[in-house]
Amino acid sequence: MSAATEYCDREIAKCKDMIRNWPHEAPCLKRLIKGWQRTKQQLQPPIEHDARKQNEYRKVA
Repeated sequence: MSAATEYCDREIAKCKDMIRNWPHEAPCLKRLIKGWQRTKQQLQPPIEHDARKQNEYRKVA
């Protein structure tokens, strides 16, 4: 797991904790959670793509 993914997970957890403390702010915090989840999802393909590239390089070498 990359540092960026871990950061997204921490931010999601913070938002969920804030919902418990300030339930009246839930709609806004849920939008933030969705944004962090989207960001985390966008981080995944480059990591997989890099792994595929490394496998291709190993086959060539």
